[in-house]
Amino acid sequence: MPQDAFTIYHTAKELNRSISGARVDRINQPEKDTVAISIRVRDKNYCLILCSKAEFTRVELSSSAQKAPLAAPSFCMLLRKHLAHAQIKSVEAVKDERIILIKFYAKDEFGDVYEKYLYCEIMGKYSNITLCENGRILGAVKTTSLDSEYSRKIFAGVEYTLPEEQENISVSDVETAKKVLQGCDRSDDLPEYLFERFFGLSVQTAKEIVYRYGLSRGLKDFVINDKIDDFYSFFYDFYYNVQIAPCVKTTEKKSDFFITDYLTEPGIITHFDSIGEAIGFCYGQKIAKKEFSAKKRKLEDLLLSYRKKQEKKLQIAEEKLLSCADADLNRLFGELIISNIYRLKGGEKQAEFNDYTKEDYPLVSIKLDEKLSPKENAERYFKRYAKQKKTISAVVPQKKELLSLLAYLDEIEKEINETETVEDFTDIEEELRRLGLIKEEKKSKEKQKSTKYRVYNYKGFDILVGKNNVQNDRLTFSAERYDVWLHTKDFHSSHVIVKTENRPLPDDVLLFAAEICAYYSDARNADKVPVDYTLKKFVKKSGSQIGLVYYTDQKTLFVKPDKH
Repeated sequence: MPQDAFTIYHTAKELNRSISGARVDRINQPEKDTVAISIRVRDKNYCLILCSKAEFTRVELSSSAQKAPLAAPSFCMLLRKHLAHAQIKSVEAVKDERIILIKFYAKDEFGDVYEKYLYCEIMGKYSNITLCENGRILGAVKTTSLDSEYSRKIFAGVEYTLPEEQENISVSDVETAKKVLQGCDRSDDLPEYLFERFFGLSVQTAKEIVYRYGLSRGLKDFVINDKIDDFYSFFYDFYYNVQIAPCVKTTEKKSDFFITDYLTEPGIITHFDSIGEAIGFCYGQKIAKKEFSAKKRKLEDLLLSYRKKQEKKLQIAEEKLLSCADADLNRLFGELIISNIYRLKGGEKQAEFNDYTKEDYPLVSIKLDEKLSPKENAERYFKRYAKQKKTISAVVPQKKELLSLLAYLDEIEKEINETETVEDFTDIEEELRRLGLIKEEKKSKEKQKSTKYRVYNYKGFDILVGKNNVQNDRLTFSAERYDVWLHTKDFHSSHVIVKTENRPLPDDVLLFAAEICAYYSDARNADKVPVDYTLKKFVKKSGSQIGLVYYTDQKTLFVKPDKH
């Protein structure tokens, strides 16, 4: 993304037209690196977002308010102290720098008017937001220490200085610029040459200038030395007077915003009315994607950790059952000793008796404790059997429960993998909360919004599809008695409801809903999937597990899965 001085220059010009004269209403700091200033200008409310986070660094004018944290950070409190109810005097780009300067008129506690400067440095990982007065720093989002190795000091009280100057040339310096252009010969890569020697150009912008110059002059190739004046005139005009046509270009790998259509950049183009809207759209997508990935990874990690614990419990249960595999044999040994006790004198280490439980009465060798009497040896085997039997009666239900839980965790894992938006994770978090994987949060005064189902409308019938177990529960048990309920037979699937509104359900609508149900199931890749359907009144809750039901009076359709 070309967040170069060229782009920032035109972004600042647009901001100046839009918000100069605006009044500051509120100031929040929703994240450590982000400041949100609510402003009002020409009877409209906006939110000026200043972000110094490396991957999202920007100055964006948004129509959406930002959520305020419960406790305001110290920099936020500083901004409130100095800029509360201030007026924005102007917005400008610092010449040849990737810095937007916002000037404020602000009153102190005595009513005297002062100018405050807010520097928004858009420099990747070195980005910062700094508040200044009379050339001195009042505070910043990122500060340095007194003994910092960096020569540029950033903390309250020191003089604000621009980043260290580079040995580049300003596009506006006519004579020097032309001399630099004369130094480019036929062997030089012209875009790279411009990028390395001039302030304010990204590689993308340099490529665009060279491409457009050649395109406008009908040239496939040219030697810059022969056309210095002509090229410089085009270069200068593009830099300062480019026709603004904000857009976002999207490819499979990335999405970038541009202040005009870069012909050298590939991708599907989306046009916007302002640079601010393009910035908001582009970064909104990036932030949403990052939030989605982070949330998904967090839930996956929680689920994996919990699964490992349950698998360990299952392993222990199976080992216990394995240790009880000879329970029936111990009972048999006790019975054989009792039935043949008259043949034992005591003191034997081993005895052989016929196994009367089998047809050919084979001889069975039984180890005996020579220190115990025959009766005590029998009791020892019976005690061992009783202990094993007790273990089996306790562990078998436990194993069954663990297997059921692991199957349920498989369902949640599939839900996580099929989730499409950050909002859809809300229901999955509720499931994990009920399992004790996420701590209960303090109840908010705001009513939590219900997440949205997948919704279809076919021939006048609404078809609702649950995305996860919580939605399945809510969808099924909020449906009307005579709505039609669908679920795949013998496979895990979404619950599907067809809202009939007491109308007869046409066969093609039922088939359409069944194909969707089959698609959102474990049998998605099969050619034919059995789908049960019945009236919602015949569907009942089964146990406490979310999304688990039993139903009656069903009929079955065999359909090919189709997402429609």
